[in-house]
Amino acid sequence: MYEGIRSPVIHAPKTLNEFNTTALRYPTARIWAGGTYIMSQKDYYPSDSKDAIIDLGGMEELKKITRNDRFVEIGSMVTASQLLYAGKLILPEILQETLETLASQIVRRQITIGGSLCVPDVRLSLSTTLAILDASAEFKFYQGGKVSNHWIPIARLYDKGGNLALGADKALMTRIRIGLDYGDYHKFVTVEDPIRNSDKCVIFAFQAKRTQNSLSKVQFCMNFPTKAFHMSKDIEAKLSSLTLPIHPERVNTISYELVAEIKKQHGTITELQLERGRRMFESVLHGLNSQTLQT
Repeated sequence: MYEGIRSPVIHAPKTLNEFNTTALRYPTARIWAGGTYIMSQKDYYPSDSKDAIIDLGGMEELKKITRNDRFVEIGSMVTASQLLYAGKLILPEILQETLETLASQIVRRQITIGGSLCVPDVRLSLSTTLAILDASAEFKFYQGGKVSNHWIPIARLYDKGGNLALGADKALMTRIRIGLDYGDYHKFVTVEDPIRNSDKCVIFAFQAKRTQNSLSKVQFCMNFPTKAFHMSKDIEAKLSSLTLPIHPERVNTISYELVAEIKKQHGTITELQLERGRRMFESVLHGLNSQTLQT
């Protein structure tokens, strides 16, 4: 039925040293983590691709979760389910909420943290939240017959269009690091499925610290999965200087400033997505006002 098609060669390193050797020897080999995104692509298998696959499933050193007084470190092969199970004691609440939105419970057993962050052309929920938590990822780069290590903030891992921007022939994410100093107000909102309905989907994550009646350290990310990964230092700075509650007219003004900024920087976003994003943004600020008035 599939005459002429052969299965790819599978390499299964057990350690990082073994992976390094394999990656340098087979520079065109595809890295396989959980496989949930690759196998969801149209006509991926069976195919006549001759690329080998490097399966990370046997690399136990990429499956560790550790914590100290300053940060949590999570191996790139930890699954969403494993992280959720451990997360009640070690993770920010917004990250737990985000993980729960990643597909079904069954699929979360396959989705890996590194795989979710390293999809080349679609940004998913996890990257949105990790960006506002100032998380960083450790990468190994394989270029020119050499291996080098670099830590990259998740917020700088993608270009403005949301595409993975590593600039390397081959790179391996080994772990992420999340600091434990984060805001006391947070919100995560998503509309539509980022894979099935990427042209309608909007993902929004927000956090801030409240000191008496003022805001500080505001961080937010608005993600249009295949079109834009938007963070705004200017609007974050404006929000960080405001007193609470924020006047509704001010909320409205800033929300339209955000829309104008997104339109200017990302011309392909639909009016539906822009309006959904604006309403998400306003809803989060109104929710912050409501909590302020209740305390």
